Amino acid sequence: MALGAPIFPRSSMRDIQQFDGGFPSFSQPQEVGCFSLSRRDDQRRQYHDDARALKPLVRRGPGPVVTHLNINLDQGMDVFIDHKQEYKMTEHLEFLLQWIAHHPTEFNKLRPKIQMVCWRGKLHELLTTPYDRQNGWILCVCKIDGILYMSSFENRNHESRRLSETKKDRTFMYWGFKFEQYMTNQPDDEKEFKKPVDNFESFQTVLFSRLKNTGILYGAEMDCYDPEVGTEKAPDRYVELKTARNIENNRQYQNFW
Repeated sequence: MALGAPIFPRSSMRDIQQFDGGFPSFSQPQEVGCFSLSRRDDQRRQYHDDARALKPLVRRGPGPVVTHLNINLDQGMDVFIDHKQEYKMTEHLEFLLQWIAHHPTEFNKLRPKIQMVCWRGKLHELLTTPYDRQNGWILCVCKIDGILYMSSFENRNHESRRLSETKKDRTFMYWGFKFEQYMTNQPDDEKEFKKPVDNFESFQTVLFSRLKNTGILYGAEMDCYDPEVGTEKAPDRYVELKTARNIENNRQYQNFW
């Protein structure tokens, strides 16, 4: 450590009171591009400079709320094609940088406004740090031509949790992917539902937003889009699909969000 470098106490981020006050302004995200990922082999994914992985939401009835869906989320669990977390952690900013390399014109237009490039998940980790007393993180930040490029590495806590994953944990994870398959295909397409669920595939949107005075270019995975809001521009038409236990109280409701 260099002489005179500041030493931050471990508790400095745990003093939640220092964050009291209004949330800084966060501008409406603007989509500047997108790309798709597919399976290359058992460990790696392939970049595609298009939206081939973007699927439509297939509603199961009129209105925004449908109850009592008759679906089997266990179907196909034995042939699940799983892109394991340890391999995802090695991708870092690779695919986001590939998008930048494929779109120099779009990137250079935004360059004067950009102070940071990262994935949406890294922003979540940073902003929830003061309130998360169980998990830590290891972030790596490189400054190139005035822009901070931020990625992360697996820490011991995440590794321990991954290695101690139970069958129940894997089942819950699989249900989320199977639910996505059901909600992006026609309900009578039994042939499609019998296909193995493949979580190598994903659609990624590239967004620009401003957090107070910091311009951020970031990538975010999207589950599908709603064709019934076709007049809306991206990212307003994107849909995030979630599964959860039966919500019985307000605390469970808050944790779901």
